[in-house]
Amino acid sequence: MAIVNPCPCGSNKEYALCCKPFHQGAPAENALLLMRSRYSAYVLNLPDYIVKTTHPANPQYSDHLFSWKRSISKFSKKFSFHSLEILDFKEKNALATVTFTVHMSQGGRDATFTEKSYFEKMGSLWLYRSGQLEEGYAPNFVTAGLLRLLPLAYYGDSVLRKKAEPLTEITKELKDLVEEMIETMEACDGMGLAAPQVHHSIRLFIICAPIEIAPDQIELGEIKVFINPKILSSSEETWETPEGCLSIPSLRCNVKRPKEITVEYLSLDGSLRKERFTGWEARAILHEYDHIEGILFIDRIDPQEQTKFQPFLQNLEKRIHDGRAL
Repeated sequence: MAIVNPCPCGSNKEYALCCKPFHQGAPAENALLLMRSRYSAYVLNLPDYIVKTTHPANPQYSDHLFSWKRSISKFSKKFSFHSLEILDFKEKNALATVTFTVHMSQGGRDATFTEKSYFEKMGSLWLYRSGQLEEGYAPNFVTAGLLRLLPLAYYGDSVLRKKAEPLTEITKELKDLVEEMIETMEACDGMGLAAPQVHHSIRLFIICAPIEIAPDQIELGEIKVFINPKILSSSEETWETPEGCLSIPSLRCNVKRPKEITVEYLSLDGSLRKERFTGWEARAILHEYDHIEGILFIDRIDPQEQTKFQPFLQNLEKRIHDGRAL
């Protein structure tokens, strides 16, 4: 029997039996179904559904719903969607990734892109957390092995306000945790990640060492692991620049920090190191060191600025910890 109204997601099913129930409010049982239904929503220009299935910690999340929905609708109208190709799907507890290619065009020109998207389950709902994009068909986005992402702790979670405990030994479990932290940091496009941010209250953090290539322009270099770090000294010279945090998405504030620091720490191989760091690298270390002290970057800003951001923080906490819902 011919399909009268095929679903845009390419399932070879009637739209009424495929993505339509999700668009009308039925929860997607897994992240793959959510991803397909979101694609269909873009094709059919259903911005409400995109908004309702976006994680509150997504960088593009906005409380200005009218303008957000309008920008989604403009995107839907701007492109011609041809087909969806699923390359990979991995799920672990309340986290999942879907790697897919969208074959599309704009004004006769190819606009195909590949995305590795990240999903998180909040309560009973799967939500779109973030994604890494590359132009064209990019099967290199597919990685072998099991999903190694960790759930993030967001503003309002008590673990972010605890002073973390020192580590007594470097075990295989710790090395596995570091690998999972690295994958989580990279998935979220982070510059650093502290163990408390992934619900482990221990004195451990990683950074992807930032390298300044021009004034206020940085690229990320090698990954460094800091175990039981101690700040031995800080320069009197300071500098101020905007910072953000994976645990407080969508907020950036100017923070003043020392220009240079000396740090003693254990590396992952167990060797004790003492190093001097400057500039962006020092800033990244100090930001993550604050996390293991139970301090957030918003605690470092001017009190008037803190007051200004309180409504945003209260709304963020409510959205995330109340389970969601617009």
